[in-house]
Amino acid sequence: MKKMQTPNVVKHFSMTALAAGFVFAFLPITADASEFGSEKLSDGTEHEEHVELLQELLVEEEYLEDGSINGVFDETTEEAVTVFQEDASLLIDGIAGPQTLGALSVLEKDDENVLVEYLQEDLQSFGYYGGSIDGIFGPLTEDAVKGFQSDAGIHIDGLAGPATYSAMMNFTAPQPEPAVESEPANEEATEEATETTEEATASAETTSESTSSAPEGTTISMEATAYTAYCNGCSGITATGIDLRNDPHANVVAVDPNIIPLGSRVYVEGYGEAIAGDTGGAINGHKIDLHMATKDEALNFGRQQVNVTILN
Repeated sequence: MKKMQTPNVVKHFSMTALAAGFVFAFLPITADASEFGSEKLSDGTEHEEHVELLQELLVEEEYLEDGSINGVFDETTEEAVTVFQEDASLLIDGIAGPQTLGALSVLEKDDENVLVEYLQEDLQSFGYYGGSIDGIFGPLTEDAVKGFQSDAGIHIDGLAGPATYSAMMNFTAPQPEPAVESEPANEEATEEATETTEEATASAETTSESTSSAPEGTTISMEATAYTAYCNGCSGITATGIDLRNDPHANVVAVDPNIIPLGSRVYVEGYGEAIAGDTGGAINGHKIDLHMATKDEALNFGRQQVNVTILN
């Protein structure tokens, strides 16, 4: 009976079928699912339609025989759920929770149901999703899934299937490091920092000229910080009109236009090539603010001294 294969995308679970009153143990993936196991739908009547939908999914994946669809969460159905969970490396509890149903259904772009809501909540808790929890698998949700898949080291396809849910079960979100104090202690410290910056700039320019592999252009040593499109008061639209919420992985930097003209292509050490497409109230002089996809990435970056090469 057990046969693990590439899951078919099944659309049985609409928003209506998964609305209020749906008795499967919908718990966040980070929780310990246990409620459904105590009921088992022993009466086989009140929730018959929902159990049939579950059984149809299990038949699609060849964990149940066609004749087993009866609307009753019996021992055969529980065993099929348990075997699927084992094969998919999910939490093995025999409970049809959100991770099991999501893995069976294989959520993808344009899906709209409560399973997508739970997926969004888990991606948000890991720092990959900053949109609203609306149950709509749109571009932001797809990008969040791809970002998670990339960091988890699994196939990047934007589909939330068995491999993605399995990775979520064992994923630990990175802990942010506190940012370094941003303001110098006094005016003398400011002057010393400026002198150090000028010396580092001259050294960086010399190194750039002598190293054939370095990007060609004017290189400046700058103090770098990081930000996201979802900070408090942020609209996600840059000073040059780039929608960072629509493209959360875009390499965009905020600069002082007096130092780096807006629209310039730059190469930032440790960040890569980017567009100088934004400004900021605190970004003055030799300072640069790097756009990051998630808040955790921005916090982890902290404050660093980097070489910035103006490419055009």
